[in-house]
Amino acid sequence: MVRNKKHLALESAGVSSPRRCTGPMDDFIATPSDLRGQQHASKMAPASPGSESAGESLVEDTQASDLARIRAERTQISTNMLSKTDTGSLVQELRAALREELAGLRSDLTALEQRVDEMESTARGCEEQHRATEVAVTRQGNMLLTMRRQVEDLENRSRCNNIRVRGLPESGTESLHATLTDLFRQLLGIQAPDTIHFDRAHRALGPARQDGSPRDVICCISTSGLRDKIMAAARELPSIRSESETGSSTKQSLHGETR
Repeated sequence: MVRNKKHLALESAGVSSPRRCTGPMDDFIATPSDLRGQQHASKMAPASPGSESAGESLVEDTQASDLARIRAERTQISTNMLSKTDTGSLVQELRAALREELAGLRSDLTALEQRVDEMESTARGCEEQHRATEVAVTRQGNMLLTMRRQVEDLENRSRCNNIRVRGLPESGTESLHATLTDLFRQLLGIQAPDTIHFDRAHRALGPARQDGSPRDVICCISTSGLRDKIMAAARELPSIRSESETGSSTKQSLHGETR
């Protein structure tokens, strides 16, 4: 209560409160002190015309300065902002850059498609060539197997007429054809032909044996019939003794050679 009395006393005495800063919104915003002042002012006598004109001029000056400041700020903002022409040019530049990038991407994609097509065609060619190679290798393998069988058959056929003679001494038998002819005539007896033809006659391959035993003699009779007769006679008489040039006798045995 005392504080209110003091406030009223100050107002009645004509003492004014400290002046606050004014602004363009003061006309629309009123403080409690302004409201109280208006209430008290309504009870007081009206002000003089001179004071009212001074207040109005002060308000007008304040509003004018605020408007000027707002215009200056708007001008600065508009200068800082891009114009419509500048914006259009920037948009066009961006569109051109995008078109260029898209064109580059399209060209790269086209090149990649071409490379992929080439690689696919190359892979198809390699696959076809691989299949052809597999077929050729299989065919060659079959041919080699057939040739091997044929060679084995030919070897067996060529050895059908072979006769292996064991125990024929190497000394004094340099002429194998003559020695074998005498041996086979002795074996066949009266059935022996006048001449016996040999396709070949030779000692078994390899060096001389260390124990001194003679190497086997392999001969091939020209005709299979004569070879069969010789082998039949050899089965009845497994061993044959022949006299060498030195007068010593040796025993020979005959075996069919088919391998």
